[in-house]
Amino acid sequence: MIDWLALTKDLYLEKGENRQLKNWRVHLQKTDLLDLGLYSKGKLEEDGRYSIPCYQIFKQYGKSPDEVYQELEDKYGPLLSKKDRRKQKGLANQAKLAQLKQEVQPEYAAFLTQNYSDKQLLSDLPFYQEMAKAWDKPAEGVLLPTFALQVLGNPHAFDRGSKGRGCLDKIIQQQLGEDAALADFNVYPDQLYNFAMTANLLDTPLTYDIIALPDIDRIPLPKQIKVYLHENSGVTTALASKFPDRAFVCTGGQVNLATKRLIKRLLTNHCQLYYSGDLDQSGIKIADNLLLEFPDLHLLNMDLATYKKHYQASVPPAKDKQIKEVANPGLQQLLAEIQRKQRVIFEEAIHDFL
Repeated sequence: MIDWLALTKDLYLEKGENRQLKNWRVHLQKTDLLDLGLYSKGKLEEDGRYSIPCYQIFKQYGKSPDEVYQELEDKYGPLLSKKDRRKQKGLANQAKLAQLKQEVQPEYAAFLTQNYSDKQLLSDLPFYQEMAKAWDKPAEGVLLPTFALQVLGNPHAFDRGSKGRGCLDKIIQQQLGEDAALADFNVYPDQLYNFAMTANLLDTPLTYDIIALPDIDRIPLPKQIKVYLHENSGVTTALASKFPDRAFVCTGGQVNLATKRLIKRLLTNHCQLYYSGDLDQSGIKIADNLLLEFPDLHLLNMDLATYKKHYQASVPPAKDKQIKEVANPGLQQLLAEIQRKQRVIFEEAIHDFL
């Protein structure tokens, strides 16, 4: 004899939700219908399968859908259908996401919402929880493997092509703009070319010295002298030859960790540092970042007066960052003029005047 409660339970587990029994249609054999007393033999002339609504079975037993569901739970215990489980899982996931976004900084929570779907976040929730530690820009320069170890406990977690590096790049771009790089965030790759380039600075027989990062804190440095920092190597080379009595440091564009540590030591030794770079948006941003980190640094020929004086040497920019604003008022004036004129002056074009 057919177990109509078991049949109804299976239907609920497959199709139901929220403890509600619907009027689903079931397919029964002739003998099943006779057992249930739904039809007489006279009305069932042929063998085969018959489609019957569930409520007709309930009515045969004089029970409402709610009463039948209660009997099901009395017999089988609490029922969780496929839909119930999905809903339960969804609510649990939403609670996890809400907890994550409550625990982290509001800015980082907004970043996650903007850049990742709920499905992506839930696929690796512990990862995104740990990445919250990468939201704040390090106060001092840090090597990439060290930063990866601090954030995710793995020195290779921010290697190029990794999931961690992709998220870190998005964090940096979210805070500093689409063109921002690791160095803008005070994070530097642990590579052999992380060194400082100097001319006439060290007490060696050489004019030009390259100081590797591990040696920056160990080498003897002069005290209380003027040191000229230049963005471009060609300018540094030309001026070092022209003025052998002056000390120079070449930043080589974006200032790396080794050069920053050298600058810090020179300032500690009460040296006066002067920085010059390209009069373009990228050069202005580099100078502004240096001033933010080293307020005692002086700018040389990086102002509106210099731009106007040497405007004849200006050229249309082939490619340049689009900088919205900078912190230093003088550099902001220069930036506005460059953006208005749409012409830049490279440091090489005016180095004879420096």
